[in-house]
Amino acid sequence: MDIENKKPDIQNKEFNVKKSVIFNIPNRITLSRLLLAIVFFVLLTHRHFNVALVIFFVAVATDWLDGYLARKWELSTDLGRLVDPFVDKVIICGTFIIFVSVAENLLAPWMVITIVAREFLVSSIRGFSESKGVKFASNIWGKTKMFIQSWTICSMLLYYAHFENVTWAEYLVTAFLWITIIVTIGSGMTYIYSAKKTLLAA
Repeated sequence: MDIENKKPDIQNKEFNVKKSVIFNIPNRITLSRLLLAIVFFVLLTHRHFNVALVIFFVAVATDWLDGYLARKWELSTDLGRLVDPFVDKVIICGTFIIFVSVAENLLAPWMVITIVAREFLVSSIRGFSESKGVKFASNIWGKTKMFIQSWTICSMLLYYAHFENVTWAEYLVTAFLWITIIVTIGSGMTYIYSAKKTLLAA
């Protein structure tokens, strides 16, 4: 009887370990993406564009995977909700910052400042709203912004890997950059609008 009673306890402990913050698989994937970001930054700085593109694709895939597993296994945690967008911001902002020196013929510093400022602004609004007990979830425009920024980064990596100084490719990447700026600003404005009641009530 004692042996039979111990089996459920062991199973419960294993389940609790699986759901704990430390051993949570989606959180592990999220943190691994931060390590991938460091590797990616080193490769990008040294202009290893082909390998950097592969690493970036893997990072984007893990961004989708950790969210999918967290929802499927019901393993969403406060740590995951905090770290996941933080890592995304590190990858996106860090990449554009490095591109200021790598892609100085295409990317103006003010564009990078706009992208980084938007992330700081939305993060500040999120922190303020949640401190007031108001949930501040991502919306479709935020997800669209992330997709377009990622697409633009991929196009820039491909451009410098295989199409540098090709006129049509340069025009195409420039167009993607302008679309990125417009969507980045627009998505920021949607977050400001959605939080206006909380902000005005402060």
